[in-house]
Amino acid sequence: MFCPTCGSEQSNDHRFCAHCGGRLPLELFAHRGAKQTNLFLGIPTHPDDTPEPVLRVTRYADDVEFESVEGSVVVPGHHVRFSIWVVDRPVCAMSLSDAEAERLGQFLLGSVRADPVWAPATG
Repeated sequence: MFCPTCGSEQSNDHRFCAHCGGRLPLELFAHRGAKQTNLFLGIPTHPDDTPEPVLRVTRYADDVEFESVEGSVVVPGHHVRFSIWVVDRPVCAMSLSDAEAERLGQFLLGSVRADPVWAPATG
């Protein structure tokens, strides 16, 4: 886990940052069931981009079985699924293993910490 205030890497059992003393958002990492989903609003950066795309990210902690009239399917656990939605339907999707998803998170946090505009206040 990384501190949202100063960006320092922390032990997962800490409640407060060992570097700046900021409260760590442990509730975000609590196990909430077999899957968790969050939506992120995209921004068009090219004239051909669809307005208001949405990135849907679902983390499957455990296997999940879905039932439908066509039958059932088991989605394996321990992966993160990314899908891009336009209006009310997905246009593409892919999954990452938990290890690759963690690596992606570290990459994104490292990019933010390296940005001089983001530099946390000291003092």
